Amino acid sequence: MNLFPLIFGKKAKEKFKYYKRLLRFYAVKLLLDLLKKATVPSISKIAHLLMKIMPVIFKHELKRASELLPEEFQGKRSKILHGMIANQANNLLEIIFYENLLAHNPDFITISGIERLEKARKEGRGAILLSAHFGNWELVGYKLAELGFDMNVIARPQAIKQMTELMNEFREKRGVKILMKENLTASLKILKQNGFVGIVSDLNAREKGWQVDFFGRKASFYIAPVLLAMRSKAPIFPTFIERKADGSHFITIQEPLIFSSEEKRSQRVQKYVNRFIEIIRKRPDHWVWFHERYHKAYLGQAE
Repeated sequence: MNLFPLIFGKKAKEKFKYYKRLLRFYAVKLLLDLLKKATVPSISKIAHLLMKIMPVIFKHELKRASELLPEEFQGKRSKILHGMIANQANNLLEIIFYENLLAHNPDFITISGIERLEKARKEGRGAILLSAHFGNWELVGYKLAELGFDMNVIARPQAIKQMTELMNEFREKRGVKILMKENLTASLKILKQNGFVGIVSDLNAREKGWQVDFFGRKASFYIAPVLLAMRSKAPIFPTFIERKADGSHFITIQEPLIFSSEEKRSQRVQKYVNRFIEIIRKRPDHWVWFHERYHKAYLGQAE
């Protein structure tokens, strides 16, 4: 039981969380300054160092991840959680050193299914790229912008504005446009102009979402991708990135989601969530299990 709010009060708890997050932000900024002259061969050594530090810094998040891991993965708990930490450490370094890694290895990121996006662009409908906090999801937008696609991503504010500004700085530097306020209206306009909208839609939507099954438990997921597709007639392509054994990445642009007119909205949400479940089952170490995925899921709409 967490006694902090009982002893010090809710406001004190929120202040403590804020300053803890702020401290993490300055730790990342310090890391950026220290690593300015780091070489690509040294990145793996830095990643190993981060893997030792992160379990200490993110002790509570790691505990939550362990508790939220579905029963079907319990036999591989340690391996999955270790892999998740390794994935997060490498994600951070790859975002920082993206240009260096590309220069070192032009095939750092390869793609399957790019012809689907090219077809959508030729048809003038644009496309919705649906993803999750899986692998190094940030690199998907970087790569597609590099290939000439008009990439716009719906970005959720980080816990503190300084981290939001830092992440958006990286995105914009690589040609990705950010949609934050009034993002659904802006997204519809972009799709009608044959642009591409990326949305990561695996976080807990609580009262703003719809209740669907997620690894045998009720969870609340956002309906935004479904609404965008319904209103714009643009296809939804589930898109995921996986890290290979050699440290390079492979992006898969899957077949588009097909909705029938008879399906309820909850069924359409379940359909995209099923794609998340499939890819997570394939690489459970790639997903961020520490999100409060099921908390207050009952607030989501049900049909």
